[in-house]
Amino acid sequence: MSLTPTQSVDLVEVLVILMGIGIFWAVYYGSDRAELPGDATIPDPSQVDDTLPDTRGRTL
Repeated sequence: MSLTPTQSVDLVEVLVILMGIGIFWAVYYGSDRAELPGDATIPDPSQVDDTLPDTRGRTL
């Protein structure tokens, strides 16, 4: 069983719309927790840096 040209176009349209929704979700999911340029704290220069930074939850 093969698809007619109209069915093929309809299928591609639906898949492109779903892909766009998926990309939109991937970009904006959790973006409310992002650090914005004005929100970053400037560390106190008189304090010593951590010798072992906390890397829990980070991946490469």
